[in-house]
Amino acid sequence: MYVSHQGGQAAPDVGASPPDGIATHLNSPPGACPGRLSIADEVANAMAAKLAKPALARFARALYAGVFIGLAFVFYLTVTTGAAAAPWGLVRLMGALAFSVGLILVVLLNMELFTGTVLSAIPWTEGHIGAAGLVKAWGTVFAGNAVGALLLVAMVSLAGLWQLDGGLWGIHAINSALHKLHHGWWQAFFLGVLCNLLVCLGVWLTFLTKAPGTKALLLVLPVALFVSSGFEHSIANLFLLPLGAVFAAIIPEPQLLAHGLDSQALAALAPVNLIVANLIPVTLGNIVGGALLVGLGLFRLERLGSCKGNATTNSAIKLTTPGANASKALQLVPATDSSANAVNQDAMAAQTFFAVKESKLMNTRLSTLTVKDILEPATSLEPGMSLWQALSEMEQAGESLCPVTDNGGRLVGVLSAQDAIRGLWAEEFGADSSYCVRDLMQKSLSTLSPDEVLLPLLEFWVVNREALFPVSTEGHWLGGQYQAYEERLRGAAAATPAVLPVVEAGVLKGLVRRDALIKLLCSASPATATA
Repeated sequence: MYVSHQGGQAAPDVGASPPDGIATHLNSPPGACPGRLSIADEVANAMAAKLAKPALARFARALYAGVFIGLAFVFYLTVTTGAAAAPWGLVRLMGALAFSVGLILVVLLNMELFTGTVLSAIPWTEGHIGAAGLVKAWGTVFAGNAVGALLLVAMVSLAGLWQLDGGLWGIHAINSALHKLHHGWWQAFFLGVLCNLLVCLGVWLTFLTKAPGTKALLLVLPVALFVSSGFEHSIANLFLLPLGAVFAAIIPEPQLLAHGLDSQALAALAPVNLIVANLIPVTLGNIVGGALLVGLGLFRLERLGSCKGNATTNSAIKLTTPGANASKALQLVPATDSSANAVNQDAMAAQTFFAVKESKLMNTRLSTLTVKDILEPATSLEPGMSLWQALSEMEQAGESLCPVTDNGGRLVGVLSAQDAIRGLWAEEFGADSSYCVRDLMQKSLSTLSPDEVLLPLLEFWVVNREALFPVSTEGHWLGGQYQAYEERLRGAAAATPAVLPVVEAGVLKGLVRRDALIKLLCSASPATATA
């Protein structure tokens, strides 16, 4: 199969992307289809990148996220305070729209919010992280969110915001907190499920665009829906519930009694009750709604519905017969068809301009050989290996590029010497660099399966068909000024990898090198045969 680079500059010997229509992503699980990265793949890669961050960086980003969600609740309370006479639904809508600023800040500034981080269950199911590592990452984010939310509680209390609107702002905060504690355990759980179903759907939608403004707009309505409907968000509650408890302690008792808030009513704000009656069931519900219903649900749904025929990760190069009476012609075609990222099969067929008999142009020996005939063992690196250690391993093996595999031998990327040195340069070549292989490795690349025929691979390595035959699918010339075939052939060099990893069912089997295929080609040449 051929798997193209996605984003960033390719490392030396990694090369450019293969022709359009035969690209697929390296980390696509079984069932993934060839073509442009799907939204599910982009989400999975983004979550895997988050899991690769150092724990301290994750905690710091989570702290800010806790502050941002708390600020969103401050906005909500400000908008809805004193609006008892207004239509109930309209008041909730206005407050919900105000609250959406919190998630917008989190997403656009790339912070870590627990309710969104649960989408990292996707890379866990793909084997990119163990259960213990996943729980640790979630715990770090939840702790950071809690610290950020509690810091904002302290700042809001010291700022005296409870006094706004003659003290009604503080009373409204207490009543809002008490309302959340009146749910039954299972009611709170399912309100948490519904909440994070919408939050994670909003996050999922942001992967449809790269424009920050559009991302913000895509977040507004899912957030407004969950807030106005009274669904429960664990991190928002980490701010509101302690805020209500603090206000109950600092607002003068006569003012509390004037609004029916006696000691019996305020007893529900006891710390243990906050945790047992709300935070535990809501947090568990958030995990189910986000990780299970959205993360794993949509990810698997896309895998089930996006491919026709037998699902496979391989985008194989095959020899196909265009018609019953046509001679065999070399074509690069995907092994499966993606309906989500539809490949124009007519356009691909049009790229084969000459249906010539293989026996006339192609050496018989090469047409019977496969990738495994030139397969070489590979020196692989581990994702957690330091860059200095990786460079040492590459130097000892005499390699300028090495594949990176996980504990199960699955290919997860490649690292070149240039990639490693770039990471070391960024930290002034310190002895204790914080970067490791997973931070600098290329996560998309070109790969092969062992049973692929060598002739199409040879073409992939040496010929740029689009440059050689600049003709549209309708047969229109796209090459500008006419050039003779020999001139086009001279400039039709393929910018493709010189070294390709070979994988089977996602597991690394070895490497093939362009030099090895050239040697094989020379040994099969007519001149060699005559000699």
